[in-house]
Amino acid sequence: MSTETLAAEVARLKEIIRQKDHFLAKVSHEIRSPMNGVFGMADALSRTRLDEKQQRYLAVLRDACDSMLSIANQLLEKGKLDSGQTVLVPVDFDIAEFVAAKVVEFSEQAKARGLLLELDTKILTDSRIHFDKMRLAQVLGNLISNAIRYTDEGRVVVRAILKEGADGQRRLVLSVEDSGIGIAPEKHSQIFEAFSSADPVQSASRGGTGLGLNVVRDLVALMGGRIKVDSSPGMGSTFTVELAVDGAESTTSEKEVLRRKMPQNLRVLLAEDNDSNAFVFEVLLEDTGVKTTRVRNGQEAVTAFAKGAFDVVFMDIQMPVMNGIKAAAAIREAEGDVENPIPIIALSADTVATQCPEYRAARFTDAIFKPMRQKDLLDMLSGFDKESG
Repeated sequence: MSTETLAAEVARLKEIIRQKDHFLAKVSHEIRSPMNGVFGMADALSRTRLDEKQQRYLAVLRDACDSMLSIANQLLEKGKLDSGQTVLVPVDFDIAEFVAAKVVEFSEQAKARGLLLELDTKILTDSRIHFDKMRLAQVLGNLISNAIRYTDEGRVVVRAILKEGADGQRRLVLSVEDSGIGIAPEKHSQIFEAFSSADPVQSASRGGTGLGLNVVRDLVALMGGRIKVDSSPGMGSTFTVELAVDGAESTTSEKEVLRRKMPQNLRVLLAEDNDSNAFVFEVLLEDTGVKTTRVRNGQEAVTAFAKGAFDVVFMDIQMPVMNGIKAAAAIREAEGDVENPIPIIALSADTVATQCPEYRAARFTDAIFKPMRQKDLLDMLSGFDKESG
């Protein structure tokens, strides 16, 4: 094969990979937007009076929603990892609280399968670290979800160890142990490959996608760590992740666990072109005392902001006429150099939107990702509560 032919073949293969990555990212992004309506209505339904049969129906619906979201997240992350677009964004957070919250998040799922979900932490130093919290959540969430999925009886134990390393850098060890079906030793490397599993029949019957552990492996490698598995058939499995982490850079504790009270008397400007998503937003804020003014594009948001008095702006990123990034930048320019700028929260189905230079230049305050959960929305709004002091 000539040099020219080889170069052409390499270029062709790179283009195929690029198109595949684009397709995966596009599909997962488009799935997340309509899921916002499903999640929102499920949340709203859970706050109504339901009989026992309806509660069972709702539990099945929410479980299916969680599975759909997991698939969409894995597809999105897979596309970005393969194309080298995943960028780590470290923040300060409490690792002990983080792991405990993850266990609570999966407690109902474990209970529904008749399993005990336990937490064992050994934090031998200050528990606040500086690391990519969102990526770590993906890793730990995937491992816990897998453990529950492949365990029919017994327990799942999540362990966290944080200690000072010999070089002064901290060492974080996370492990998830289950009493499930186990994995044959010769299959240990295979389970980390994309769209592969130790037992395709078991994986299909239990709802596995074949992407979760592949994404976990690649994320752990990106974070400079390593993952290993200890398992044999019928003896359960233990997945262990080891990472080097830095101590927190700030001395101020992060508010990241519970909302103290419902937000009151807030005036919210919502820029959202999708009627269903706007309806979901308003339903999630029912009976909170929040007054919402809705506009349909970025230009209308800039105009409304100039005419009205708002405490918080929620800005969809993808809108007609003017997108959310340009609208946020225009609002910041109109504000000028003020001591307390109005919070502008990005609404996006793309979980890495906050990493783009345009986003940072527009000076968004924070972001909330679709599909939205009521708790996440209220937790965020509580930070802007005019009566919270």
